[in-house]
Amino acid sequence: MSGPRIGLVHALRDSMPPVDAALAEHWPDAVPLHLFDGSLYADRSSGTATDAEIDRRIAMLLRHSADVGAEGILFTGSFFGAAVEKGREGLSIPVLTSFQGIVEAAFAADGTFQVLSTAPDSAPLLIRELERQAAGRPCTARGASVPEAIQALLAGDPARHDEIIADATADLPVEGTVLFAQFSMGRAKRLAETRSGRRVLAPAEAGILALKRILEA
Repeated sequence: MSGPRIGLVHALRDSMPPVDAALAEHWPDAVPLHLFDGSLYADRSSGTATDAEIDRRIAMLLRHSADVGAEGILFTGSFFGAAVEKGREGLSIPVLTSFQGIVEAAFAADGTFQVLSTAPDSAPLLIRELERQAAGRPCTARGASVPEAIQALLAGDPARHDEIIADATADLPVEGTVLFAQFSMGRAKRLAETRSGRRVLAPAEAGILALKRILEA
């Protein structure tokens, strides 16, 4: 008997494998329903779509995922949290932004965070979300970015991507828990933990575990 149908909405193709790996490890009976729209990332990066247009597209993707039977949805794009929050209004199923799971896991682990991203905007966005959700809890976060890693990934060199992230993780200040800001970084998690000797939280794993807890409650 198969498990719940899980909607997975992506703006970057490289976000898919870390989610599949997290499902295989933590929720193997779940049925993944991947939905990919690369225009979101492309148009957000180039500025060729307005915020209102991005909001409209994301709401449409979320509705489509719900319409084909998803029992819960995880959106994997770190740039689009506000649009997901708007687009999920009126849906009767849980819809998580890319940061919800990792913020929950972060505060369960620590109050001091080293946030690493490969897209320069993503670390500040996650730090802002940590601060927004702190609700009086201790929250000290510092950010760093290694854009050359995502450049390597998009150029078809995932091994180089992982090496850059692992080296950057090892070079972070020693205080606190390391948070990866993007789903696409999840493929480098084990190498980064091995090289740095530190615990790393990644959004794909944290997001899948958060959605699983909600649906099994």
